[in-house]
Amino acid sequence: MIMVARQKPIINQGKEVKLFRITNSSGAYVEVMNYGATIVSVVVPGKDGLLGNVVLKYDDITDYFTDEFYIGCTVGRYANRISKARFPLNGKTYHVDKNDGMNSNHGGFNGLNKKVFDCNIMGDKVEFISESSDGEGGFPGNLRLSVIYAFSEDNELDIVYRAVSDKATPVSFTNHSYFNLDSTAEGDVSAHKLRIDTGNILEMDNTFLPTGKILAVDGSAFDFRLPGIIREKMKAKNDNLKGYNAFYIKEKRGMVDPFATVSSQVSGRQMDVYTTMPGIMLYTGDFLSGRFMPMGGLCIEAQYYPDGVNHPYFVSNILKPFEEQTDMVRYHFR
Repeated sequence: MIMVARQKPIINQGKEVKLFRITNSSGAYVEVMNYGATIVSVVVPGKDGLLGNVVLKYDDITDYFTDEFYIGCTVGRYANRISKARFPLNGKTYHVDKNDGMNSNHGGFNGLNKKVFDCNIMGDKVEFISESSDGEGGFPGNLRLSVIYAFSEDNELDIVYRAVSDKATPVSFTNHSYFNLDSTAEGDVSAHKLRIDTGNILEMDNTFLPTGKILAVDGSAFDFRLPGIIREKMKAKNDNLKGYNAFYIKEKRGMVDPFATVSSQVSGRQMDVYTTMPGIMLYTGDFLSGRFMPMGGLCIEAQYYPDGVNHPYFVSNILKPFEEQTDMVRYHFR
């Protein structure tokens, strides 16, 4: 069942900001809104059967308008960093927004997280639609993006991205929800147990840009092929970050098996992550502050390779003119 949550009308960029609730027969539900095509709440049962919200959120919708942490939003046109805020494509160099020092991050100053999407209810799904004009943020092509949310009877939250452009353009969309399966604002996700089904990550420099090398995780703090407590793994790290901000490369095709699994020993909740995309960015929320405590939430961002547009041998997603592309991510709570 889908309903529009009642609230005082809120206008942003000349459009009404709407909040939708998708509920299954058990009473579990997901709330999404058209500002930033954002996940606001994911309310699912724990081992005691009680419902609890497992994503970080703002209580006041208007706080999302000044958010600095990408809480729950859709990120793009290009998720993660583009080095030196430029990339070559078809013999031309494109210059995009420098919103992260000398680099571009998460689509620039006016990425998808800042847009008010049009919205449709499609049976048991909510669709958000945004159009980005040629040259916006420095990216080529008039781009149309559809973000579709669905929530099943089995507590599966599906996100489908459908994109089409009239020019070749790089795209990489992701959702930037911070998960805390303890369902508490004071919880520290470093106590969560994590498994990631891959033996390879990208080597990153101190600015979280790929060096171009692919590293095996064998015997390192980044090896989660067997389930491990995050804080225990962190003890073996020797880089400039307490937690994780690492890109894990998917080795299996399709969505038959979960790529990652997160679980809470406190609540008993478990989240399996499936995706069609070639990897995930694991981020433990180290830079959260103010309203949110550091490591108060864990991001598992399915996406294409960071800075893939500047590494010819990386998997880079160049959308061909007038060819629609579909990508998907599924979060299964149990």
